[in-house]
Amino acid sequence: MRLIFIFLSFLLLSSCSKNDMAGEHEENLKLSPHFEFKTDSIDIISYDMDIDECFYKNNFIKLIASDPNIKDHSWYKCYPGADNVFISNDSFLMTSSDGEYRLDAEYNIPGSGETDTCIYISLNYCTTGVEIPSSFVPDADGQFDTWFPIFNGVSDFYVRVTDEAGNILFESTSESNVFDGTYNNLNLPSNSYFYYISGSYRTGYIFEQQGVLELVR
Repeated sequence: MRLIFIFLSFLLLSSCSKNDMAGEHEENLKLSPHFEFKTDSIDIISYDMDIDECFYKNNFIKLIASDPNIKDHSWYKCYPGADNVFISNDSFLMTSSDGEYRLDAEYNIPGSGETDTCIYISLNYCTTGVEIPSSFVPDADGQFDTWFPIFNGVSDFYVRVTDEAGNILFESTSESNVFDGTYNNLNLPSNSYFYYISGSYRTGYIFEQQGVLELVR
């Protein structure tokens, strides 16, 4: 069976670009001083399997065609309605840009002779964002009994809930620790409370949000 081994590694890049979260505020485009490099990998072994992957902005993605039988590599960037643009003949391609790519590979299978293949690679940016529920009803009916932000593409965060006087009623740095509407094991009354959220996206950008949530009994 004809095989091409393509390894995709995600290498973090610390340069700035616009965040991919819709409606992102300008202050959220600041990179975190705690931004740490991380590498992920995906192995693609079928010679005729096209690739569709996402990676976070401010990251590199590295495509490596490492089948020892490959003689020649040709990497292209593809543009709709236009000619593909040749990039290089290296055995790997490193990029931080999303879009469509193509690998043309010529290789020699012992006992079968020379052949070639073409693999299309679609690279997209993974989405990031924070959704904030506006209210919750802790009545133990199994629906909306707790309150907590919904994080997407977030690497770390801090959540705090306070009352009108600024007393801290709830703090969390884990999605397993959510606000259930109690303080010191006593039910809090129906009222408006205030949340503060900060953290870092996996793109390296930091975020900070605050607002009001409603506790309804």
